[in-house]
Amino acid sequence: MKCRMCGYEFDEKIDHECQFCEKSNCSSAHCPNCGYGNSPEFEEEFKIIKILKNKLGFK
Repeated sequence: MKCRMCGYEFDEKIDHECQFCEKSNCSSAHCPNCGYGNSPEFEEEFKIIKILKNKLGFK
């Protein structure tokens, strides 16, 4: 996964106890570089949005 805040690439599948927001059932993939909580479930939606933007000519 690439962090949407800082661009750092990391493996979101590594199961770490959430040290950033201190929730026991945290569903975010926190970036080990900046701590931003990326939501893995939104990754597919962002891919679709990028495809649509490219087809419509937006940069």
